[in-house]
Amino acid sequence: MNIVNNDFHKILTERHSVRRFDPSVKISHDEMNEMLEETITAPSACNLQAWKFIVVDTKEGREKLHQYFMKFNFPQIDQSSAVVLFFW
Repeated sequence: MNIVNNDFHKILTERHSVRRFDPSVKISHDEMNEMLEETITAPSACNLQAWKFIVVDTKEGREKLHQYFMKFNFPQIDQSSAVVLFFW
């Protein structure tokens, strides 16, 4: 069993924000559902688990994001396989 030492300073200083995605990579609906199902197992305050997700993976959905929500970061929205909006 390997023990991992998560150095907090290293985690903070070596993080990065992805600016470009490979538009040819697509995440299947089954894989996205599996990831979201695993995500909702995370603990929440009073175990309410009141989060909601909207997965945007169509051209029409991305256009709505540009128009109503995200008027910036166009390359990330347009190149990513999907955009997941988390609501709580």
